[in-house]
Amino acid sequence: MHRRDLVSLSALALAALTLGAGCPEEPSRPAGGAAATSSAAPPVASAEKPSAPPKAPEAPKATEQAAAPPAPPTPEAKGTIKGVVKFTGKPVEMKVPAARKDAPVCQDKDVVYNAVVVNDGKLKDTLVRIAVGGVQGSWKAPDAHAVVDQKDCMYEPRIQGVVSGQQVDIKNSDRTLHNVHTYKGSETLFNQAQPRGADPLTKSWSDGIIKLTCDIHPWMRGFVVVTDHPFFAVSGGDGSFAIEKVPAGKYKLEAWHPRYGLKTADVTVADDKPAQVTFTYAGTEAEPAENKDELKGLW
Repeated sequence: MHRRDLVSLSALALAALTLGAGCPEEPSRPAGGAAATSSAAPPVASAEKPSAPPKAPEAPKATEQAAAPPAPPTPEAKGTIKGVVKFTGKPVEMKVPAARKDAPVCQDKDVVYNAVVVNDGKLKDTLVRIAVGGVQGSWKAPDAHAVVDQKDCMYEPRIQGVVSGQQVDIKNSDRTLHNVHTYKGSETLFNQAQPRGADPLTKSWSDGIIKLTCDIHPWMRGFVVVTDHPFFAVSGGDGSFAIEKVPAGKYKLEAWHPRYGLKTADVTVADDKPAQVTFTYAGTEAEPAENKDELKGLW
């Protein structure tokens, strides 16, 4: 290409750039309207109130949601199960264990054994509960600890119920050494000496019937029955029991005595009146697997 041709092409390119710079792009038209023109008059500020200067941009604020109204309180269950544990046979005669007379401190008191306590045909120390898994919901163990005391060389109380995971304090109020040996069935859970004045042994269990014995004083025996809910009670000296604040419904009720074993009954609980249940032992029932031969060689 000749030099003259190159000069001509450069001139044409420069002219095209000059024309493009002098013709701004046409503003876009709003849909359905005429194109905006550059002849529109600028907005006039109000004579009555001067326009305010532009504000500095504010920092974004966190969105505040309206507080949710408090949930209505869950109504407390009003059902009650009341009843009595009867005994129709001839109870085993309770005596002072023979080995007490040879045990220091324990020999100071003639304490009659308490495996079977019957008053006017009513059986004491029977644990009554709604069967494990029989109540819907999740039941938290109470913060309060249950207590088992070794007093006068006996476990006190003889039997009690706790909720799964509830802490149990095992104390020694006697002026002698005890040995806390616990079983679940035939399995030893723990076996620990507890001198006089020692701190309580604090334990918890998730389920089962826990038997407490003492290797030093073999007549000593106590029971902690663990349940996954708080609906249980122990029959008193008159054989009576009461389980309160039970949700309305139909349940399988269990009665368990360490000497005479398990009885069951069906019960329907309503909010407006207590459900009544009677359990009856004849005294001929076989010893439960959890507590064989308790009285063997005791007298």
